[in-house]
Amino acid sequence: MADNQQVRAWLIPIVGILAVSLAGGVGFQVILQVGSFWGSFLSSSLLIFVIGLILFLAWHGAGKGKTLAWMIFLAFILRFALGIFLAWGLPRYGYPERPQQAGFVFEDAFRREENAWNLAKSGAPISEAFSDAYETDQYGGMLALSALIYRYLSPDAYRPALTAILAAGVMALTVPILTSALRQRFDAQTVLWAGWILVLYPEGILLGSAQMREPFFILFFTLLIWGVANLLEKRKIAPSAILLVLGGVGLFLFSYRIAIPILGVLSLWVWVDLSAQLQKPWIKAVGWLLIILMVLAGLWFLRDWLDAVLHWDVLQTVQRSGMVQSILDSLPDWADFPFILVYGVFQPLLPAAVTAPAPWIWRSLGIFRALGWYALLPLLAYALVKVWRLPKSCKRRWLALIFLMVWAWIFIASARAGGDQWDNPRYRTIFLPWMALAGGWALNFAQRTRDAWLPRILAVEGIFLAVFTVWYLGRYIPEVPRPGLGVMVMVIFVLSGLVLGLGWIKDRRRSRQERDDGPLRRE
Repeated sequence: MADNQQVRAWLIPIVGILAVSLAGGVGFQVILQVGSFWGSFLSSSLLIFVIGLILFLAWHGAGKGKTLAWMIFLAFILRFALGIFLAWGLPRYGYPERPQQAGFVFEDAFRREENAWNLAKSGAPISEAFSDAYETDQYGGMLALSALIYRYLSPDAYRPALTAILAAGVMALTVPILTSALRQRFDAQTVLWAGWILVLYPEGILLGSAQMREPFFILFFTLLIWGVANLLEKRKIAPSAILLVLGGVGLFLFSYRIAIPILGVLSLWVWVDLSAQLQKPWIKAVGWLLIILMVLAGLWFLRDWLDAVLHWDVLQTVQRSGMVQSILDSLPDWADFPFILVYGVFQPLLPAAVTAPAPWIWRSLGIFRALGWYALLPLLAYALVKVWRLPKSCKRRWLALIFLMVWAWIFIASARAGGDQWDNPRYRTIFLPWMALAGGWALNFAQRTRDAWLPRILAVEGIFLAVFTVWYLGRYIPEVPRPGLGVMVMVIFVLSGLVLGLGWIKDRRRSRQERDDGPLRRE
């Protein structure tokens, strides 16, 4: 009887996965109509089925649970649906440009997938993806993966949506891995919030529905987090070591320039955690010296690339935005880069997404992405401030380190892509696993402590968005008054100061009242 129940526990979900895969394969061809029906149906169904099996095994290994199952299912289905919708909708409702007419959101993905198709059809070894023959992917990993899909899964027709389906599966796979890793050190509510942020964050949904490298970066990052978390807890040593190797190798195959900072921050996490157990101060000093030398070595190794891209991306930001040009003209030369750096943190700008004229499909996508970032941004700021309220401990040190690294990466992404509303957010999203942790921790902390400062931060953000929305409306509607930049900044600072100042006064009065009432309560 027990054996029959165990067989049913595995057989029923597998049959369900097969049914969903067949339905997805039919929908894939009916909507996109690429090549022959059977070619599209079989290739997409097979890919969805394999992804579904892997996700089921990951769910089982992560402890199962209905909530986790819903998270994984939604993570995949949202990205799958958006990928199919964009592949269908952009040729019809997007701009008359080659990438969009081919169903691509990102031009980089469009050019790389064309090269991957050519490589697959050429009969040349897939390893040529790592040579200098194809400039659309200077690292080769994503190009090779797409070429493998075309050569062995879709040899009869060019179906780039298959790569998008794989990206959706990869992003869904990060959910059970990250939640399993976080359970080693956090309470259930923090893990739950972090998991939902990982599932529902709009930029993550968009990237997981496209033929981009970022979903794979996020997966490899998550594998490394799982391995490190378990090794620090001295659990599952062999699986952790295997996943650390897989995550590290995967990162280097897809981009060694992303691998270096990710491996660097994880090494710093390990050091901060382990150094608390060291008794001799000189060993700690030597360790920190080595960390500093490693950081300097990494910066030296990437110096030419960083210098080139920083200058180029700042130039591109200025050239693409008349508003940025006009603001920079009013600033001293030394303030140009700091302004671009801060400006990039707020991309994609929600007021611009709401007011700027664009085809409905692009406006909807812009609002969707911006809403997600402006929902997460105050949580990241709140987490960085409130983590110092924790008692002095090893946990506070490494948690503060993680939140600091999140903000460091946000500014690096802003510097790397300037104020670009596409490259900047996608670079930033590579750290989504830790951003989800920071957001989940912030929500849990505010809820548990009933802290009023998170609503106040949200109110300040609302003031910022409202003032800038009025300013942007003035760009496109002459009847709407458009104040100058200085006036806007003054209004934002005054109103925000009132919100924060009144909140601080209220807290002081409450604290004083609690002190005065203390003896009466004890009596």
